[in-house]
Amino acid sequence: MKPATALLETAIYANDIDAAETFYRDVFGLTVVSKVAGRFVFFRCGAQMLLVFNPEMSLRADPAIAIPRHGARGAGHFCFRARDAAEVGQWRDHFTALGIEVEHDHVWPNGAHSVYIRDPAGNSVEVGEAALWNLG
Repeated sequence: MKPATALLETAIYANDIDAAETFYRDVFGLTVVSKVAGRFVFFRCGAQMLLVFNPEMSLRADPAIAIPRHGARGAGHFCFRARDAAEVGQWRDHFTALGIEVEHDHVWPNGAHSVYIRDPAGNSVEVGEAALWNLG
């Protein structure tokens, strides 16, 4: 078996699906692919998907849904990929212009840059340059 080469989906959790939809659509420009009010909203992000589930609904057993129950409690974390430090800086400026608090601006030991904010559900959202992981 060959190693996996990419992530298809990233899932985070938010009790307020409408607030999550507004945030990821308006702040990051993501396109909504599917939504069930109060249950989930799914976004396209390049060649990947960002899935936002209501944790209360995701943990409930529902015989009409064959997908295994899953979910988490508390804030999660994920990182949007930026080309370079200049793009990370553009995102930082974008957040500031929108009145979104930049929680942390970080330079890693290898010189790569990241910036962190929180979404309305408290998830830690990072924008980091690919050089952080030597991905170029």
